[in-house]
Amino acid sequence: MGKEYSLVENIINVTSTSEIFLLQEVQDEKYEILFGDGIFGKKLENGAIVTVSYIVTSGKDGNGPSSFSFRGSIKGSSDEIIVPTATVSINTIERAQNGSDIESIDSIKYFAPRLYESQSRAVTARDYESIIKKIYPDTESVSVVGGEELDPPEYGVVTISIKPKNGTFVSDFNKFQILSKLKQFSLSGINQKIVDLKILYVEIDSSVYYNSSQVTNVESLKTKVQNSLIKYSQSVDINKFGGRFKYSKLLQIIDNTDKSITSNITKIRIRRDLKALINQFAQYEICFGNKFHIDAKGYNIKSTGFKISADPDIVYLTDIPNKNSSGQLDGSGKGIIAIVKPLSDGSMRVVSKSAGIVDYDRGEININTVNIVSTVLDNSIIEIQSIPESNDIVGLKDLYLTFNISKSNINMVRDVISSGDDISGVVFTRDYYTSSYSNGELKRS
Repeated sequence: MGKEYSLVENIINVTSTSEIFLLQEVQDEKYEILFGDGIFGKKLENGAIVTVSYIVTSGKDGNGPSSFSFRGSIKGSSDEIIVPTATVSINTIERAQNGSDIESIDSIKYFAPRLYESQSRAVTARDYESIIKKIYPDTESVSVVGGEELDPPEYGVVTISIKPKNGTFVSDFNKFQILSKLKQFSLSGINQKIVDLKILYVEIDSSVYYNSSQVTNVESLKTKVQNSLIKYSQSVDINKFGGRFKYSKLLQIIDNTDKSITSNITKIRIRRDLKALINQFAQYEICFGNKFHIDAKGYNIKSTGFKISADPDIVYLTDIPNKNSSGQLDGSGKGIIAIVKPLSDGSMRVVSKSAGIVDYDRGEININTVNIVSTVLDNSIIEIQSIPESNDIVGLKDLYLTFNISKSNINMVRDVISSGDDISGVVFTRDYYTSSYSNGELKRS
């Protein structure tokens, strides 16, 4: 009967009799196993036979499968093999996910010095970032927020949010494994808590003006603009916690895509997805982390459709800013969330006049107790959007910032002035004019 040696990440608490081994990458993506030398870890005896078990994966190519067949064996309480008398069915709760390729050189350059700086202890946010990356290699980005920064504060607690490389959420199993491994690095008296990922989406509505005399295919030009935006969406500025969407850079990227583009008018909106608890009375809080723009007429907050138990029709969320007696904004920076539904004559009926509160200054929406019975979108999702006060968007605290191209609108507009068709600009202002402000529509388009 052999002895099992355990993998360790460092030599803390390792003695001369510890049955351990270390693993390190060598050249050509191969790995080397290191055993103890009799001082740090037990030394192997001459002639010892080493049996190694490992898993070979297909990296990110293994993501997605959801149909599996049983090919194993079942053991009883006395380790006897039990042959199933019926077909064993497997119910897949989640598709295979979080597989990734070998760590890139850029990632190693970023995390290696930070892991060295942490000295195997989790104290600062940077310590957590490097250590979690080591114990959970599928980590793309980490947000660590001290409990004293939460509202309300939770002293002695550190909340951790992790964005996997090839997924959206960390499974419960992986959460348990991460927290268990973190205990050997963290200080006593500090509790860690992993919370699910909160994504802040940035979307654009862009009108791109082009000189028609220099363009043979407008669709090809639009594709070039989309490819430029996709490249920016993958940049280091965004797609991370603490990321920053830079409006001026976006405008330059669009204008510099092709010499035929004369200008662009681009509007920004931010979105959070609300996961509704179907057929349950519940309250919801949606934080955007960025100040909302306030239009006194309302329509600053928009949503996709859903149904509630109090009304059989599809309804939507909207906002009513607080005003004074003269009809002007009262300066409180707050407003009321209402549930409304559009009518066939173009007007709307208020289903619930006071369904919640919006804090424009803090970028927060609180929805009172409501029973949502269904949503227009799949997976019980309600998309909620707002117009930001600043076109530079920041992924604050535990918000993971991402630039969503697929739900952005790119409109190609012929520049009749630059093309020479309208020297005076009369036709342009009449037929090709684009507003730089958000529309007054009730629903999220």
